[in-house]
Amino acid sequence: MPIITLSRELGSRGDDIAVAVAERLKLRLVGRDLLNQAARQAGVPEVALAEIDELGLLGVKPGREALQRYQLTVEEVMRGLADAGNVMLIGRGSQIVLAGCAGVLHVRIIAPRAERARCVQERCHVSAEAAAARIDASDRARASYLRRSYDARWDDPMLYALILNMAHLTVERAVELLCVAAHQAAAAAGEMGTVQA
Repeated sequence: MPIITLSRELGSRGDDIAVAVAERLKLRLVGRDLLNQAARQAGVPEVALAEIDELGLLGVKPGREALQRYQLTVEEVMRGLADAGNVMLIGRGSQIVLAGCAGVLHVRIIAPRAERARCVQERCHVSAEAAAARIDASDRARASYLRRSYDARWDDPMLYALILNMAHLTVERAVELLCVAAHQAAAAAGEMGTVQA
C-alpha cells in the first residue's frame, strides 16, 4: 500500500514522474484540483483557492479564516486518502501533514534553474523571460504557502526521505528509484505494524 507525497519545482519534470509512478504502482494521483474540489465542498471561497494556487492571483489576500478553513479541510482529506493507501499526494504541504505517518515516502523533485526554464519554455511555448517569471512566481507561491501554513521552509531537506535532482537523472531512472523507495517504505511500515501488534 504505497503512500507518497511529492513536492516538485516547476519545470523539474516532477509531474511527468508523478504520472509515471502512479501508473506503475497503480496509485491514485491527487493534486491541486481534487484537493480544491474538496475545499469548495467545505465552503472555502474561490478567492482563497486562487491565492493558494501555485501561480495564484498575486495581490489577492483572502481572509485568515478562509485560509484556515481551506487548510483544515485539505489536511482532513489528505489524512483520509493516506488511511486508504495506494495514493500519491502532490503538494499542498502533504509532506508536513503526513510527516508522522508510518510508511509514507516524502519525495522532492528538483532541477537546476536553467533546465527548469528550458522545460517551461518548451512546454508552454513562451520566451525565456516568461519562463523565468513563471518559475519565480511558482517558487515564491509554494514557499509562501508552506511558510504561512506550517512555518516551514519548502526546500528543507529534512522534510523529505528522497530528493531527486533531475540534473543527474532521466525521468525513467527517477521513476525506477521512486518505485523502489515506495516499496521499501511500505514494507518497512508493514514490518513495524507486525512488531507493534
